Amino acid sequence: EAYLSSLGFSDAELRRAKVRYVRKIDPDVHTTVKPVMSWLADIGLTALQVRYVVSKCPRVFQASLHQIVQPAVKWLKHLGMDDGQLAKLLASLPSVLTLSVERTLEPKLKWFKDFGMDNQQVAKALVRCPALLSSSLEKKFKPSSQWLKEL
Repeated sequence: EAYLSSLGFSDAELRRAKVRYVRKIDPDVHTTVKPVMSWLADIGLTALQVRYVVSKCPRVFQASLHQIVQPAVKWLKHLGMDDGQLAKLLASLPSVLTLSVERTLEPKLKWFKDFGMDNQQVAKALVRCPALLSSSLEKKFKPSSQWLKEL
């Protein structure tokens, strides 16, 4: 907490992060908190955006930086998102940083491509409506696509 406070986190942001964080943040900030905070800044997020992402989705500290967080961002950039689009998406849906590429992101990309969209169109759709990434393929996407095909 002291480290986050030193970065300008308000009391309200710290409380929000604690409430949303299932377990206490590892007290060793050098192995959990600092690497994530530094990396978020390195990919182009402003200090304010980093604070927002962390206060809205403190689970980012539980996710493996190298196995979950970085691959998720790499996947989004592979779609053609620029830094501004990425920052906008992360500000709207910070939990995207905790989504598995293999289990969540790739199946959704396949669905979009089967629907006839290319990477650029998918990126544009995700920036406009980030909730698409948190929607269920089975419960939302597939029934909707069936309905659209029947029109």
